[in-house]
Amino acid sequence: MAGTGFGTGVSMAELTVWKCEQWVGGSIKEQNLFRSEEAAREFARALEGVAPDLMFKIEPMPIEHVWN
Repeated sequence: MAGTGFGTGVSMAELTVWKCEQWVGGSIKEQNLFRSEEAAREFARALEGVAPDLMFKIEPMPIEHVWN
């Protein structure tokens, strides 16, 4: 397929972004996207303890769910 990036040395890691959601009191407050899991976890660690009920959800997401 032309233009998909497959077969051109693009790894699956490059086709995945990491979503970090911030939850407060059972409601989503903010979403951020990162190129690596480590970057998402560093972000969450930096905000750890800011609010007592701040929770984080970090998960991989295929890049095509972000950009079509």
